[in-house]
Amino acid sequence: MKPERVGAVVNPQSGSGNAAELFAELSDQFPEAEVDATITTGADDVPTAALEQAKWADLVVAIGGDGTLREVASALVDADIEAPLFVVPAGRGNSSYRHLYGDSDWRHVAARLADGLETRPLEVGRADTTPRIDPTYFVLGFTAGLFRSALGYAERLRRLPGPLAYLLATGWATLADDPVELSLSVGGDPMYHGAARIVAVGGGRYRGSDFELLPESRRGDGLLHALVVESVGPRAAARLARRARAGRIIDDPSVRYATGETARLRSEAGLPVELDGTPVSEPVTAAELEVVPEALPVAYPSE
Repeated sequence: MKPERVGAVVNPQSGSGNAAELFAELSDQFPEAEVDATITTGADDVPTAALEQAKWADLVVAIGGDGTLREVASALVDADIEAPLFVVPAGRGNSSYRHLYGDSDWRHVAARLADGLETRPLEVGRADTTPRIDPTYFVLGFTAGLFRSALGYAERLRRLPGPLAYLLATGWATLADDPVELSLSVGGDPMYHGAARIVAVGGGRYRGSDFELLPESRRGDGLLHALVVESVGPRAAARLARRARAGRIIDDPSVRYATGETARLRSEAGLPVELDGTPVSEPVTAAELEVVPEALPVAYPSE
């Protein structure tokens, strides 16, 4: 299928700050198609913009960071819309884009989509939490522990490249934050109980662009992947960061890893949580997570 109508949701507040310029470049990649955009002014605008574009477009494009993609994907899943989705990375980490398209330049992918596209299904995760998080869906993952604090520290390092900022921020959080106490079960089986530095559950292989936090995850595998890092000190945390960049974090003795279709977290004290790079304001005491298989059609160039 050659797309004839391309509808973009543009978040000018994304980390790179050049989402509007990227829309102009997107238009250049589809010279034979009608290309339109809705410019958002905040996260609350994104779902409405996504639905407006999906009503008429045969290709919906999210131009923004991982949080923007989450908002667009959640709106499309809730409305059961079948228009395929493409991503133009305009954030700091852009882990969603890398999970979906690897290291290919988005312009090259878009130009090939203009010549013909096919769709492949992508699963998302759904979170039922106390207190409630909205929207409930996530593409990359649900994490608890120091990574939530690291996002805040990374905001103070905005002049640095995204991967370096996340690396330094994670080290800062390791020194400043206490471990979290929790219990986690995956697929109904107990996985971990006690103090942990990081808990991550999701389907996205990458976080902070360069770090393979869930290295066995593959798009379309229909599973949730769960990782727990035990309470470790700064030296071990530095070792884990190196292994995560090399895709070998699960080889570390302080790491537990499991897969399943559901996961259940509990914490009496409450967990600092983030979804797809978006911090949650209140601590979460309980979370029921499940995979939604084949939730979204994602656009890829025709072979």
